[in-house]
Amino acid sequence: MILFLLYTLIAVLLTGYRYLDDLTRQHPGTFYMRVLEEGTGVYSVFLLLPLIFRFARIYLYERKGWLRLGLFHLAAAVLFSSAHTTMMAISRHFLAPLMGLGPYDYGIMTYRYPMEFSNDLIGFTVIVGLYSFYQRLRIAQAQQLAAAELQTKLVQAQLENLRLQLQPHFLFNTLNTISSVMYEDVRLADAMIAQLSDLLRLTLQASRAHEIPLGEELEITRLYLDLMQKRFEDKLCVTYSIDPSLNSSLVPQLILQPLLENSLRHGMKSGSSAMDLFIAAHRENGSLILQVSDSGSGFGEIDPSGVFGRGLGLSNIRDRLAHLYGDRQQFSISNRGSGGAQVTLSVPLHTSAHIPQDSE
Repeated sequence: MILFLLYTLIAVLLTGYRYLDDLTRQHPGTFYMRVLEEGTGVYSVFLLLPLIFRFARIYLYERKGWLRLGLFHLAAAVLFSSAHTTMMAISRHFLAPLMGLGPYDYGIMTYRYPMEFSNDLIGFTVIVGLYSFYQRLRIAQAQQLAAAELQTKLVQAQLENLRLQLQPHFLFNTLNTISSVMYEDVRLADAMIAQLSDLLRLTLQASRAHEIPLGEELEITRLYLDLMQKRFEDKLCVTYSIDPSLNSSLVPQLILQPLLENSLRHGMKSGSSAMDLFIAAHRENGSLILQVSDSGSGFGEIDPSGVFGRGLGLSNIRDRLAHLYGDRQQFSISNRGSGGAQVTLSVPLHTSAHIPQDSE
């Protein structure tokens, strides 16, 4: 439909041009003749478009040498021009009398065919070139879309793999904690198992989500730390500093637990004094800032970035953040000035689940 309207517009413009040219030469009364000639010329090309488009696909999918392709193009242009000229001659022969113009004289066809060929060669080449360009553009866009969809699926698969790694890792470490007190205090171990059941139930409710509200993440965190406080008793003190308005903001699932586990494992040494844990969340410049710090032994003179090679937890967090948010996230580990270690996460502040485009 769009092509038909386009060719109608071309016919109108050409008719106006030819008729005005006649008027400038003081040849009035040629309007209907110009309508006949330009209309049959333009609409004949329109009827031949399917064949032209079919020929133009050769430029997209077949690999030929330039010479062979040029000769092939020239032969196709000759066929097109012959068909176009023949259609104009036949249509004008029948339409001219119907329009009250009398018999139409198209001249000697032996000369008419080569005369029309020069114009038709240009028109044929332009149509083929435009169609080929349009199709190549569509193919390129389709390939880009397919590549983007494939990349998105790859990111989702990598995230799913990281999430599935984290859940058993978390479970095994918690069970090891319970096992360590089982023979010392059966009641305490039994209570810890009951709490672990509640913790797993809450975790599994969001097991298919890569992001959950901060409020749910903190609920999982509190259940986990309740377990740890039963084990360490007075040696562990936990302090929360959470902006309540951030409870609906989304964060990666189980993002805090590995950080807390790392603080307990490396910060609280056997036989050491009590250790304080600090969990904070606030907003800053459109980002959600999460901090986990402790008053433990810290990293001393060791480069904090070296802890990524120690186990699964921290490396998993680093990779998940990179996949989810690309360069819109930050993850830093450092010593605290007053002693201990501090981990700071910065993620985009949002309340609807999504993966930013720049990470795809």
